[in-house]
Amino acid sequence: MTAQLKELAERVNVLESVREVNALRSSLPRLINDNEWDRVGELFSADAYLDYGDLGQADGRTAISEYFAGLPARIESDAKTPGVLVKQFVHGHEVEILGNRATGVCYFEERVVFEQQSFMVAGKFSDAYVRVDRRWLFSRITLDPFWVIPNDKGYGQ
Repeated sequence: MTAQLKELAERVNVLESVREVNALRSSLPRLINDNEWDRVGELFSADAYLDYGDLGQADGRTAISEYFAGLPARIESDAKTPGVLVKQFVHGHEVEILGNRATGVCYFEERVVFEQQSFMVAGKFSDAYVRVDRRWLFSRITLDPFWVIPNDKGYGQ
């Protein structure tokens, strides 16, 4: 294989990896928006770590699966109101491929709606990814919330 062909093959591999990691990152809010909380754990490696700060941490795919499956009930319990609706929208995803590992940063906006009130939420996710058996998975997610504002208050009030 010529050097030029080898370089081209590597560039294609990186581009395909970026596309696959972008699809992985989009899968998490899609599952949340589709109310498939119990499937979120499928997106994580066996030894992944989730750090949602004050909202909790989970170590390993099983614990992360349990965390997300129970998150709607915890949100309802904290708010003391039944019927939570969460819709999350991720944007600005930047990825760096490092062989079979990768890192990424993206920003999110989220609407959390209860029976009587809704909240505007925004923040940043810092991710690490790993390729396992030719499939990209999350190996770490760290949440950095910017704000959680009751919808009736508006920013800065």
